[in-house]
Amino acid sequence: MDRSAGVNSTPSSSLFFRILRHTRIVLIGAGCAAMCWAANTPAQNNGPGGGSPTAITTIRTPQQARALGLDSLRRAVRNDKGVPLPRQLDEFVKNRKVAVQLGKALFWDMQLGSDGLMACASCHYHAGADVRTKNQFNPDRLTVVDDRIDDVIGYYLAPINADLNFETRQPNEKITREDFPLIKSIEQYYRAPDGRVLPGNNNSNDIISSMGTLFTFFDGVRPGSVFDAGTLLPDPTWHVGGRNVRRVEPRNAPSVINAVFNFTNFWDGRANPHFNGKSAFGAQDLRARVYVNRAGQGLVQEIVALDNASLASQAMDAPVSFVEMSYGSPAHGNARSLAEIGVKLLRRSPEGKRLVPLGLQRVHRLDSVLGPLSNVTAHGLKTSYESLIKRAFHERYWNSPDMIALPTPSVDSFTQMEANFGLFFGLAVALYESTLVSDLTPFDLWMETGLFNYGFGKQELAGLNLFVNEGKCIDCHAGPELTKASVREAQSGKGVIRAMAMGQGVALYDVGFYNIGVTPATDDLGRGGNDLNGYPLAYSRQALFERLELLPMTFPIIGNDQLLATDEDLGSDVCQDANNNGVCEPSEPILPAFQRIAVDGAFKTPGLRNVELTGPYFHNGGVATLRQVVQFYNRGGNFCRLNGRELDKSIVPLGLSAAQEQQLVAFMLSLTDARVKHRMAPFDHPELRLAEDGFDTDGRIQIEAVGAFGSWQPLQTFLDLDPNDAIFTPIGECTPAQ
Repeated sequence: MDRSAGVNSTPSSSLFFRILRHTRIVLIGAGCAAMCWAANTPAQNNGPGGGSPTAITTIRTPQQARALGLDSLRRAVRNDKGVPLPRQLDEFVKNRKVAVQLGKALFWDMQLGSDGLMACASCHYHAGADVRTKNQFNPDRLTVVDDRIDDVIGYYLAPINADLNFETRQPNEKITREDFPLIKSIEQYYRAPDGRVLPGNNNSNDIISSMGTLFTFFDGVRPGSVFDAGTLLPDPTWHVGGRNVRRVEPRNAPSVINAVFNFTNFWDGRANPHFNGKSAFGAQDLRARVYVNRAGQGLVQEIVALDNASLASQAMDAPVSFVEMSYGSPAHGNARSLAEIGVKLLRRSPEGKRLVPLGLQRVHRLDSVLGPLSNVTAHGLKTSYESLIKRAFHERYWNSPDMIALPTPSVDSFTQMEANFGLFFGLAVALYESTLVSDLTPFDLWMETGLFNYGFGKQELAGLNLFVNEGKCIDCHAGPELTKASVREAQSGKGVIRAMAMGQGVALYDVGFYNIGVTPATDDLGRGGNDLNGYPLAYSRQALFERLELLPMTFPIIGNDQLLATDEDLGSDVCQDANNNGVCEPSEPILPAFQRIAVDGAFKTPGLRNVELTGPYFHNGGVATLRQVVQFYNRGGNFCRLNGRELDKSIVPLGLSAAQEQQLVAFMLSLTDARVKHRMAPFDHPELRLAEDGFDTDGRIQIEAVGAFGSWQPLQTFLDLDPNDAIFTPIGECTPAQ
């Protein structure tokens, strides 16, 4: 979702006075901080939150890998008795099977888009990602002025100064192999007169992402019609020869496969683990309510908060985004709501016509979820969205006969089912996505049997040993999920706000989010960005802002009551634990050395299964092959000096040979699930049409419907590139300034 409009607005002007006071205290207390640091110096480490340098561990057996926290994902899920789902789920959902059917239909349905073409699946159709190559550039509209205040406030107040210039390719041009990597000279950026840090020496801060809608004023939904009413607006950025082309998202689309294991979702983690039924931001959205029909009370508005529901939170963004699936113009306060999408899909037209689920698409008769509902020879399903909602969800969320007044451009009042459409949409899509678990890779099979197989042999085992040792990959890609951004890690007892050794000193951070120097922090603040009301996204920044009385939070801070008083990995006290309960209570002062936040320019660590198929890589899509990924880490990143105060400590030159780089790539290739590659259940899907370029309004790319047995034709890599293709490697190593 494009967040360039108002992303850095602040919730209170009094913050400036608090910041001024805080800055003076920091300067006056610098000597004290230095003495406290000397008295509490933690042991040096090799990774985020790590302790003393890790000795080389040779892995020959799965048991040795499990000793380091790795495991077969299938085994881990079986031991956990399933994937992480909300504990309160059955209070809302009465039939999970039907809810999954509803979620799959909604996820793949092109009718959800204002233009009758854009579906959620449009950006997640290929191993959960997008590999189209034309009109896929964003010029980096999220860049901010290089105005860092201190180690706590960081870039929180830095205003957006969007870059509207394309460096690599112009709108509607095609990506080529030679465009990669986007960064061709490490550390080569310069400061512009307006305070922005901009690329130089043949570098590009463009983003390779996914195209969405044409820039169009939203005039309203039309029940029974595939197309919303809209008025085309001149697009100042995406245009060719005076004609608009489709807008492009500001970050590379991550895969939805295995996303159920993420504690938060999206690259910046804004999809909150607590689902409120209305938006992505959980309890941080104070206006979020759902309508419940209570006996003896009638319709009442209630706050809901389902835990382990980040998938539902992330589903809220794309359908209403004016870049992705909806018409809208934020500058004019013009946007489509989820309730209006409910009207589009649920209400009959004046002539009595109602949209059929997946009415523009064929559904394979052997579809693993939708097969029993398929019209087979015709398009769509033999049911309605209204019927699916009634069968999937409890009556109290949809059975009121009363209308609800919510004036919008095209609708004055809504039924309870329409008004609660966001609740149904989020939970149904989340339940469908929770079935997209890839856990039958060659690596997983080796972890279960200890036997080499077709995809995991001596070369891959050598790569695994590099992964956990010289490559330092396991520092962030840990556990059965191969990411520290997982529900498992968040619920491990160590909390989601943690202490971490930096290149110099220590800091608090959000577990699973790291600045690895892909781009300058000012290109995209990532986890350091703000929510819809201007509050920090990062729980660590929220906590320290409140504890230092910089800015009170108007909502509960996730992890603030679980910050450990003594960090065992660092061997250091984090706060003055007056009551000796092992936790930094909100009233207990954080020690000066830890009054520092490492979230600016930090992004969620993705899981690695099926990574062979999901290029280009990183949040900016800046490299095209797995070999380029490995070479990025081998040289110590792109911007270790420019990101010095924010950089993850593990980002240093690795000294790997060419043969070792290839071994690491071989290990990552062993993480491909053949079911994903051949679109076998649960990764089968309905037909889908995609825009071929920025002018295409008909969907000239056609993806055929595939049933449970999949397709003989495997999915290909991005640009059909060899994963070991190095293309071009920037010269030199990036060594952080000391």
